[in-house]
Amino acid sequence: MANFATYLGTLFGLIGLIIAFWQSRQKAQLEKILKANNWYNVQRTNNSTGTIQKAFEIYKEKHAEALDPVVIEVLAQADAFSQEVWKESIRQIHFSETSFTKSDVEMWLKEGKINENAKSLFLQLVDVKFDKNA
Repeated sequence: MANFATYLGTLFGLIGLIIAFWQSRQKAQLEKILKANNWYNVQRTNNSTGTIQKAFEIYKEKHAEALDPVVIEVLAQADAFSQEVWKESIRQIHFSETSFTKSDVEMWLKEGKINENAKSLFLQLVDVKFDKNA
């Protein structure tokens, strides 16, 4: 009977190790997907913000004689909302990257992950500390 308990305990131990290994791989894969999505969202929101700002410029050029304050207000609100989503996307990068230093930001700039306009926003978060496990 003691041998049976030993074998059973060993079996449960092995099953536990297999499950722990599998969960560890799943967690790593999920973190990789999260990082990729965060970087993708930074690019999408940056493009959105730029498009709204371009539309605002074109509107002001084409209708300089008769600007509609309602249109200006809506475009300004759209730009503000887009900027806020862009900043939140950058904050998500800060949260998901294992390293977020000034040298990381410089590397991302060189790699083309971010542009000069985004660099200052990224650098604002370099010294911000929080518990990533919370």
